[in-house]
Amino acid sequence: MYYTGTQEQCIEYDGIVSQGEGYQGTTTNWANPRKHPTKKLWAIKKHPNYESSLPLIELTPDWYETDQEI
Repeated sequence: MYYTGTQEQCIEYDGIVSQGEGYQGTTTNWANPRKHPTKKLWAIKKHPNYESSLPLIELTPDWYETDQEI
């Protein structure tokens, strides 16, 4: 499952999870947000221990037309 929102919202969610999990060394963040190839929409993988008010979806094949991660 993935949360969707703006790029900034997805980066903020990653920051909350990354800080909460205390990632260090080779793992420095939870997940990289993914941009939808044709829509103005971003998604980030949901962490099992961190909730958000962002919409939750399953990524459909149209999310994988191009591989655009930040």
